[in-house]
Amino acid sequence: MLAVVTGASKGIGRLLVERLIKKGYQVVGIARSREALEELKARFGDSFEYVVQDLAKENAEKDVKEALEDLGVNRVDLLINNAGFAVKKPLLEHNEEDLQKLFRVLAISPVLMTKELLPFMHRGGKVVMVISGVAFVRTPEIPAYGAAKAALHYLSLTLSEELREKGIKVIRVYPRQVATPFWDKTPKGAIPPEQVADAIMRAIEKEKEEVFVPGYIKVAKYLPRWPALTYRFEF
Repeated sequence: MLAVVTGASKGIGRLLVERLIKKGYQVVGIARSREALEELKARFGDSFEYVVQDLAKENAEKDVKEALEDLGVNRVDLLINNAGFAVKKPLLEHNEEDLQKLFRVLAISPVLMTKELLPFMHRGGKVVMVISGVAFVRTPEIPAYGAAKAALHYLSLTLSEELREKGIKVIRVYPRQVATPFWDKTPKGAIPPEQVADAIMRAIEKEKEEVFVPGYIKVAKYLPRWPALTYRFEF
């Protein structure tokens, strides 16, 4: 079985690479850092290949597909759209580049990556969308990030319906803030990335469509207003 993992160089993505290889997957990691990817290659040998790519760039997903073909990949059993970043400042301080990059990496690229790799996928394949609990709340500290994750939530629901006809399952994952290098300063209450990686692995094995980490995050989805409430991060 072969898995493609975006954002594979650190945090949740790196942990997923380790866990998938232990489960017997051949893994191709996608990330910007060649050095970090080469470290994984040195560690895992033939079980790991990589593609250096910045998903903020136009046509990045097409380039990934071509790179996979160059590696001899002709089948993808699992795609994990995990790559992400945040900009921590008020919305009116975001410039056009900030907004374009955030929405491209967090919302547009996961859909385009799925579309580009779809010819490699068959019935029984799985696509994991690492979204966020902030899709259901307003986050003044990272407003554009929250908006992009809300967009990915919406897009993933539609994608799930469209791919169901092809026998491909979409798994949506909604963690709360995670203690990874994603943050310049880790917010209070952040959960360990291992908790999220383990939840994703269980979801893949049990073929769940929706996972909240921790489980109580799901409450926000069913509150009567959207966004359900304002959530302020403490640093």
